[in-house]
Amino acid sequence: MSVSPTIDAGPALCLPLALGTVLMRKGSSGVEKLNVTEKLSAVKDHATVAKIASMSTYLWTLLGFVLIFHGAQFKNLFLCTQIITEFLMARVKGSVLALWGDVSTAKEKLDGDAGDDATNADAKAEAKPDSKHAQKRASKKDSDKPADQQQQREEDAAEAKKLLKVLDTDKLSAAVFEVCVAAMACHMVMEGGLVKAVAVTFALVKACKEKINAKLKFSGFEDMQAWTDLLLSFVLYSFFGGMAVLMPSVAFSLNLASCGAKLVTESGLRIGESMGRIPKGVSAEEFAGSLPGLAMLGGLAAFGTMWQFWAIMAESDMAFYFKIVYMPAYIAENVIGLL
Repeated sequence: MSVSPTIDAGPALCLPLALGTVLMRKGSSGVEKLNVTEKLSAVKDHATVAKIASMSTYLWTLLGFVLIFHGAQFKNLFLCTQIITEFLMARVKGSVLALWGDVSTAKEKLDGDAGDDATNADAKAEAKPDSKHAQKRASKKDSDKPADQQQQREEDAAEAKKLLKVLDTDKLSAAVFEVCVAAMACHMVMEGGLVKAVAVTFALVKACKEKINAKLKFSGFEDMQAWTDLLLSFVLYSFFGGMAVLMPSVAFSLNLASCGAKLVTESGLRIGESMGRIPKGVSAEEFAGSLPGLAMLGGLAAFGTMWQFWAIMAESDMAFYFKIVYMPAYIAENVIGLL
């Protein structure tokens, strides 16, 4: 019985490995030439950046108003951001940072090995200046002819093999898997259906439960707080889940409006506190939990819900000048929509 022949695919890996090494080398040299690290540090320490950072409360307040008035025009960007931050951010961030740390460690190790090899090579060259290897290196240095491409490709592939041997394949697989899961989750939530209903329901329950818990009191059941919390969660999930399934546009509008109203009240009240618009002795957090603060939050959420629902039903678009103002977000919205 004849044995089927095997195919040696090893030579086919030489070119992509060599190409990856060349790209990595050029990228590293480009970063070093541009002094990216120093420039980033300089940008962080710049007076304009520090001024923008000090105005973060104003920017968050502005973002809240944007969500209330134009959130429906950034549906894909909003949904993807929400589902990643609520469900996937910790996993994706942890796996990517673990892989990056592994790559940095491997690169440092290879750089150290390369330095040791260069030191040993120089020592051997000084000890034996008349050796054939030294003469060959010297003649190669003197001649300006380019090195053989095949030999250079094999050397680059060997360097890539060293790096890949040091890297942990499990960390690479985990990082790629988590990024793919995040992209798949974004695609599914943008397509609508059950995934979008679950994401919207979870966001609405999370936004409402904290406010309701602070105002609810179960007299005589203080020792059963875990069960009362579970009962409240069941009621909220049933209510908002039914809304997300039967009236998805209303639920999504409420989701946009509640996020925008929360940003406006939390950040806006801090601005009011700094300007002395809040009664003395009352912090912004305390005022937000009071009856006037809750009324402000509820009013903004109700207005935003009606406004966004009308925009969704009428399929209205933004004016061209708003598109110019929101240009980065507008571009991101269209790019994400391609997923």
